[in-house]
This record gives sequence, structure tokens and C-alpha cells, in this order.
Amino acid sequence: MVIAFIAAGLFWRVFYRTPTCSDGVKNGDETGVDCGGSCLKLCTSDALKPVVLWAKIFNISGDVYTAVAFVQNPNINSKNTKAGYQFKIFDANNKLITIKEGTTSIPKNKKFAIFETGIILKNQKPKSAELNFTSFSPWEKDTTKEPQISLSHSELLATTTSPRITGTILNSSLEDVSEVRITVFVFDKDENVIAASETFVDSLKSRTSQDFVFTWPRSFERDASVVTVMYRFP
Repeated sequence: MVIAFIAAGLFWRVFYRTPTCSDGVKNGDETGVDCGGSCLKLCTSDALKPVVLWAKIFNISGDVYTAVAFVQNPNINSKNTKAGYQFKIFDANNKLITIKEGTTSIPKNKKFAIFETGIILKNQKPKSAELNFTSFSPWEKDTTKEPQISLSHSELLATTTSPRITGTILNSSLEDVSEVRITVFVFDKDENVIAASETFVDSLKSRTSQDFVFTWPRSFERDASVVTVMYRFP
């Protein structure tokens, strides 16, 4: 018994390794290999896929277009730091015109917009857009409390010439915010999105505010009825 006890002790000291979330083995309280349980990373089966609510293509000026998609992340306490996506642009006959690829982060438990700007389409008339996710980095738990951010904004101004919206973003938190994305959607009376835009606030210190403005180079083809402004963190 003494010899067995000594042998077991030596085996424990030489061969035993404390379970970690990066050792390539399913051990400890993990539900998969290096995922689930107390690990930061979620197992693929534990994360829900984001839902694309709609995708559209907007003409900015001349041959320049912007593709926009509105997406919802149904995961309450998990985020994705790098998701690959693909915009497909179609004409009125549903013929594929072009494909634009990119990456984005996915914030936890939010509806958010994905923008693909500067799309040049010469001698072509795009009609619709479609967004698909092509890849995801490992989903990560995120139970941090978001900073207290609030927005205020004007109605749509100068609608018959160069429409614009002015507003202010306020950080009521005790901590500084490194970057905030502000998105605006303009709707017609039938609740169809007729315009969208996005801007960035690079830094917003604690207990401070910053003004922002959205502008469009020409009036909208349909009368604007409602404006929605929202924010997200990278």
C-alpha cells in the first residue's frame, strides 16, 4: 500500500496537468474540447446563428452604391469578434451583378447594421441585395455591462435639397468609451427603409457628449416619415 501510494503520488506530480481551456483536450467542466463550461469560448452547438432581418442596396450618387443589412444576434450573453460575410447584388431580373465580401464583429444580444460602402456599378442597375455569413470565429461569452450611452437627434431637415440629421451622443458612464458606431435608418410612410448611413465616434470620454451629423447629397425619391438612430460598439 505504501509503495502504491508513493507510485500514485509520483504519477500525479509527473503526468497530471491542471485542465485548461487551451490544452486541446476535453477535461475539467468543459462541454467540448476547450469550449463550454467555465471556458470563455462557447461550443458551436451552444451558439445561435445571427438572423438577417433584411438587406438592401442604396444609390449614393451616380454609379456609387452602398449595401446595407440589418442583423439580429439572438445570443444574449455571447459575441463574435470576427464574422465573415458576403453581399450578393442582383438586378431587376434577379441576375447576380457582383459579390462583395468583408468581416464584421457581432455584438451580444443586439440588432445591428452591416455596411458595404463604395460599390461601383457602371452601366448596371442593381435592384436587390442578399447577405450571408460565410465564417465565424469562436463565439465568446460576454457578461460585461455596457456603458450608459444615450442618443438624441433632430427630425429630418432640408428634405427637398440635401437631407440631414443632427444629433448628440452622451456617455453617462464613469468609464471612457474608445469607439461607438452610430447608424441611422430613414423610413417612408409604409415603413420601408429608403436611406441608411453610418458614422463613427472615435473616443467618448466619461460624462461627455459629442455632436454628429448625417447628410445625403440629394433629396429622397419618396417622402420620409420616420427616422431611427441607434448605436453599437465594435
